[in-house]
Amino acid sequence: MTLEDKDMELLQLKKFCHAARCGSFSETARAFGVPPSDISQTVRRLERELGTELFDRRANAVALNERGAAFAEAARQALTLLDSAAAAAADRVDAGQVHICVNANRRIVMDTVETFRRLYPDVTVRTEFFADPTAKEFHLIVSAEDARLREWHKEPLLSEQLAVAAGRETPWAALLGEGLAALSGAPFITVGEGSSLFALTQQLCREAGFDPRIAVQSDDPYYVRRCVALGLGAAVVPLTSWQGQFPPEVALQPLPYRRETYLYTAPERYLPLCARAFAELLRSACAQTL
Repeated sequence: MTLEDKDMELLQLKKFCHAARCGSFSETARAFGVPPSDISQTVRRLERELGTELFDRRANAVALNERGAAFAEAARQALTLLDSAAAAAADRVDAGQVHICVNANRRIVMDTVETFRRLYPDVTVRTEFFADPTAKEFHLIVSAEDARLREWHKEPLLSEQLAVAAGRETPWAALLGEGLAALSGAPFITVGEGSSLFALTQQLCREAGFDPRIAVQSDDPYYVRRCVALGLGAAVVPLTSWQGQFPPEVALQPLPYRRETYLYTAPERYLPLCARAFAELLRSACAQTL
């Protein structure tokens, strides 16, 4: 079947794809600000043009049938391609917006933001920390391995050794060389629950035979380091990206573990020139830390 003589419109396909994704004509109607009957008529018109039904209709819901699922996937890809083409036609490296999800290596990313803003002052940089990477259409995601991003393009960004840190005057400092298991009674300082470092702290402590007792948790790595320096607890920390960030009164003991950080980009979505420029600066910043 070809579409040469069909009268399909972009808005028609967008409404169909939304209904296919959410399984509700009413929800799609609310999203587009039209009556539910408009969506029903749009889908019926599309089905007539294709010569086949796309949905199985029930009393309070609709569900794609086999032909509808195949068409929805093809339509989604076509709309993504058209959106990318439109974005590419109007794109400039020195304008626009970069939207970044930062779930690892916050300091390096923010240092890169500072450098980027000096080079491209008219570009808006939006950063969200420890967020669900699938909740919004991020241009770039900086994260550890994440099963939710299996379909995304992934490139290694930084590999760094981990260490355990504690104030030198605390009772836990003398135990650092004995491994994590020796710190089972110590309070721990961690970053936010959405971060890769929080997950690694939980994982490594459990592998050592205990659940860490979290005394202080902060979304800002600066305050994590500050709390360690004040003697409030121990912390699992990255040696490379936090290099030089601890005062002399903090003892560091390397661990036989590493943290891997990746840069994720959506494979089917156009990546703006400004986002590409930011990614290149970030790669360079990470390479310089090694």
